[in-house]
Parts: sequence; C-alpha cells; structure tokens
Amino acid sequence: MTTGTWDPSSNSSKLDISIDPALIQRFLNLAENDRLSDLASQIDKQDRSQFAIMQADLAQWKIVLNDYSEVQLIALVRFFTLVEMALPEWTAGAKSPVISINKILKSRGHKLEKEMLLWIKKNSDNRFIPNGSPLL
Repeated sequence: MTTGTWDPSSNSSKLDISIDPALIQRFLNLAENDRLSDLASQIDKQDRSQFAIMQADLAQWKIVLNDYSEVQLIALVRFFTLVEMALPEWTAGAKSPVISINKILKSRGHKLEKEMLLWIKKNSDNRFIPNGSPLL
C-alpha cells in the first residue's frame, strides 16, 4: 500500500471552472429587466447546468466582470443572491459570487448601501454573503 501527500498549494486541488461571459450577460438581463421573482422558470435547462460557476474564484470573476458598471454589478448581486435560493444545485456558501462581486465593488471604492445589505439578509440564508468567511 502506498500513501500520497496532499499539497494544498498545488493547482491540482482547484476546479477548472470557466465563466461564459454570454451566460453572465443573460443573467444580467434577467436582473435588469426585473425578472428575478421566479428564477427556476426564467433560466433554461442549458444555463441551469452551468452551476459550477458558483465555485469560481475572485480572479476569474474579476476578468469576466471587469467592464461592468457598479449598477450592473449590484444587479448581479441580486441575481446571485436569489439564484442560490431558487435552485438547490446553485448553492455556493463561502464561494458565492456575491462575495467576489462585493470585493470588486469595494476595490472600486463602492460599498454596498445598508438597504442592499438588509435586502441580501432578507432574501438569503447564506450566512457568508456579502463579505465572505471571517476566517479567510
């Protein structure tokens, strides 16, 4: 019997996740057109199967969302907050895109307003959003 070693700094432990910009644009369109009330019926089967993006890291989100305005990013915060509640396979916990989007906003000097923070808490049971784990 042989035993291997696990190196937490190795890239082999990371998932290879690709975020399709067109998918994010479709999600943004739902949010901007106020079509978030029934996401389970608003997202087609192909897009629903893309739930791996919920595990993408901050670097990946920065690339995809680089050209998005603060208003668009806040619309995506709403989308990703609600999609976690609407579709069980989209649950992300401490890896939620909401956390990455909030970090992007902060890096641009934009803090989420109190009203938005209250909305997130009211519409989600994910205790990690919008700021992430205090241990990381």
